[in-house]
Amino acid sequence: MTFDAGDKRYYTRYQVRFDGWVAHEKGFNFPVEILDISIEGARLKSETYIPIKKGDIIYLLIKWKMKIKVRGGVKWIKKDRFFIEFGVQFKNIDMQTREAISGLISEHALTSLLDTYSR
Repeated sequence: MTFDAGDKRYYTRYQVRFDGWVAHEKGFNFPVEILDISIEGARLKSETYIPIKKGDIIYLLIKWKMKIKVRGGVKWIKKDRFFIEFGVQFKNIDMQTREAISGLISEHALTSLLDTYSR
C-alpha cells in the first residue's frame, strides 16, 4: 500500500495485480490488468488500443475467486506508446458487489501483510 499526501480519495487504494475485462457502453470490450483498487474505484491498464475518453461509462469484470461485476465512469486517461492506463470511479454499487470488493481488498491486504512478516 502506498500513501500520497496529495491524493484526495476518501478510501485507500491497494496495489494489486488482477486480470479483468472491460465492456464499453458503445459495445466493444477488451482485457485489462487491475493495478490498484479501492471500494470506490480502480486503476486499469490495457495493452490493447481502445478508443476511450474521460467520462465514458464502462463495465468492469474482476476475475478473482468469484467474478465481480461493477459499473464505472472513466475519470482520467494516460496513454503510452505500448499501453493505456485509466482511472475508473465505481457507480451505483449494490451491497453484494460492495461486500465482494471489500472481501477482495481485505484478503489481498492480509496476504500482503503475511508475506511481509513471514520473510
